[in-house]
Amino acid sequence: MSELKETFPTTFVVLDMEWNQPIPYIPSPVDPKTLPGEIIDIGAVKLRMNSQNDFELSRPLRLTVRPIYYRVMNKQVSRVINKSTNDLKCGLPFQEAYKLFLDFCGDDYVLCAWGDSDISILRSNLKIHGLSAELNDRFMDIQPFFGKVGENTTMQRSVNYAVDFYRIPQTDDFHSADKDAWYEAMVLKESLIDYFSMKQSEEKNKENFIPLSSYISNPNLTMQFRWKSDVFPTEKEADESAEKEALFCPICNEKLSEDLPWFASGHTHFSLWKCSQHGYLTGKIRAKRTPDQKYYGAGQLRFANASSAWYVKEKWQSILTGQDITERKNDSETVGND
Repeated sequence: MSELKETFPTTFVVLDMEWNQPIPYIPSPVDPKTLPGEIIDIGAVKLRMNSQNDFELSRPLRLTVRPIYYRVMNKQVSRVINKSTNDLKCGLPFQEAYKLFLDFCGDDYVLCAWGDSDISILRSNLKIHGLSAELNDRFMDIQPFFGKVGENTTMQRSVNYAVDFYRIPQTDDFHSADKDAWYEAMVLKESLIDYFSMKQSEEKNKENFIPLSSYISNPNLTMQFRWKSDVFPTEKEADESAEKEALFCPICNEKLSEDLPWFASGHTHFSLWKCSQHGYLTGKIRAKRTPDQKYYGAGQLRFANASSAWYVKEKWQSILTGQDITERKNDSETVGND
């Protein structure tokens, strides 16, 4: 593994958080759409590759945050994380806790989490407290990385499942930010070991191997581009017209290179594009009906994380093999970063 230290990131910070949610029958001081959850616990573990190229984990960081908006414990949340309203009276102000978390992270690291819900909640909390919502520009979703490396699947597995998969000893219960961060870091460690082992064994078959950099994306790339085609008598014509749209990066306006061409899966058309500066973007088109029973193609281009890019690639492969996977209920949530 000696050559990997210079090529790949050597420090990963695994973040896990718990947050309280508004209670429907209690008037909220803020719009719940603006603040869907207020952070009450921050947990983090640092995973490093040391000079011997072995992985070592730091002691978990745990920061208790005192909420100022949702100060009554939501019963559903309470049942999961075993906290009461009295527990919410203690802790650090969010700004102070977040500064301590950043100090723990250091300067050169990849931010990691299980799924992207923690990132979305963190961004909303930063905004409500008047802080910059700009995060570390390297983010890794451990969930799809484990799925691809551990099981070669895009199925969304739970942390509990991954811990059992790697036979990691369960010395503590789940649903505590610091303990969950520890378990997630252990899963990441085992997944990285598997990844490096796979890389060495598949060096002669590199075209089928996904590099580690493909699992890392910039969580700050949330801009998107939407467009509509002209109106046509048929859905097919509307889709074909929308596919002719020239696509450019929403940030730098570079003309995108096509990674996967437009293809249909059910009533939705997908594609995959790449910007040389800002990475992959997913395209989606769906025909919409007008009041006079005609059609137009509604297109959407969004920056892609590893999970959404794999989702499109697997759909493409399933089309080629004649085994199209069932379309998810809400592709707008699946294809994109947030």
